[in-house]
Amino acid sequence: MSDIKKSNRKESKLETIHNAYAIRRAVTKLAENNFYISEAKIENIIAEKIKLFPDDDKKRIKERTYDYFKQQINRSTNRVIELACGISEHLRIANTIFPTYMSEFEERRIEMDRAMACCNALQDELQYIGECLYADLNKYTNLVLGIQKEFNMIKALRQSDNRFLKNIKK
Repeated sequence: MSDIKKSNRKESKLETIHNAYAIRRAVTKLAENNFYISEAKIENIIAEKIKLFPDDDKKRIKERTYDYFKQQINRSTNRVIELACGISEHLRIANTIFPTYMSEFEERRIEMDRAMACCNALQDELQYIGECLYADLNKYTNLVLGIQKEFNMIKALRQSDNRFLKNIKK
């Protein structure tokens, strides 16, 4: 997220799109690194399971636990990438609509709402990964801040769209 520029001037639609791409790149990098899930914590979970089920096959416990985390990583990877793609996708759709009629204005607004919803859902998914898959949440801080910034930028764009209302045809 270091490629997101900080400035005091108002963000443009283009900056909002570029920020969405930066989020997508950061999410991809996070997924490439298996969300920084702690191998040591997984090994501790396996050790605890072995203590709880001493009669069970240790190798089977280990395999099942690693299979579980592998499935969760795959599911989470697909989910976060889909949500990150959704942010830029909905912004692009919204930016192709130049409202002349109220229905177009509303459609544009709905697409921005969907982009904002992707931001919120992405933050929620990252929170889940951090808490339930024992990931290093410190590695997520800049990304979460970037997602929140993106949400606020989209919200500001939505508000600036009120300028279209005076020229909307009935």
